[in-house]
Amino acid sequence: MDSATPKRTSSLQHTAINLGSKRSLLDRTKSATFGRIGKRSLQPQEQSSSSNFLHSIYDEDEDDTGEPIPKAPRLTSEYFSRYEIMTELINLRNPSHCPLGVYVMPSTTDLHVWHGVLFVHKGFYRSGTFKFRLTLPENYPNQPPSITLLTDLFHPLVDVKGNVCISQQFPVWRPYQDYTFHVLHYLKNMFKKVVLDGLNDKYCYNKEAYRLYRHDIAIFAKLAHQSAQLSITESFLYDHPDDDNPIRFSPLGDAKFDELKAQMLSSVINPIPMAADDDTAESP
Repeated sequence: MDSATPKRTSSLQHTAINLGSKRSLLDRTKSATFGRIGKRSLQPQEQSSSSNFLHSIYDEDEDDTGEPIPKAPRLTSEYFSRYEIMTELINLRNPSHCPLGVYVMPSTTDLHVWHGVLFVHKGFYRSGTFKFRLTLPENYPNQPPSITLLTDLFHPLVDVKGNVCISQQFPVWRPYQDYTFHVLHYLKNMFKKVVLDGLNDKYCYNKEAYRLYRHDIAIFAKLAHQSAQLSITESFLYDHPDDDNPIRFSPLGDAKFDELKAQMLSSVINPIPMAADDDTAESP
């Protein structure tokens, strides 16, 4: 993993409260809340409501006057986690984040579950189309995501249930230094020879695949190729076991195929001219 990846400041750090000015912060909050009322006197019910609002924000004690003493903002872990996950999803739009050939979309029912597909074009698993599920723990980003292959795969890092071991690349998960896009890059790279060559036996779920790669590369290559070919059969490619998975493959009818073919031929014969910038356009 690239150690030069810039660190992202924690969302929690942006919401941290200066404990030395807790009382002034509370006073300003109350003034802002009550100031909108104007000079009208607050009814007892309104005062109680405002007080409950302030009490709901802070963990607090009471001083001698009965006024609450705020300690620190009590952030709901659920919303904090959702914010982190949404940030991760938005960042995947950055081409330098989401690796080429990998497509990911969140579940339609659970933001902590992402569905994806990986296309492999080179190496032992060339032509493979591998579906996977990335699951984020409830306390993310403090704990790493997990990846499960939904396609049968003969690979040293994948067990019989499709669970992928990422521990060799992430022996210790570092919140705000390690991100989901790092995991996605490792998922793509684990099909490459450079990663296969450097695997450590203790991180390999499939010991037989590891042994064959080390001692009988011809047999390994044959089984890896079979996995790739199996992944693009209709029974695997068009199977949609998860209703919450928005990524779906469907057969391409002859009519649609002919339409797409005609469009491609047209674009080759009549390419769309590229508009030149004003400062680089040449005079006729």
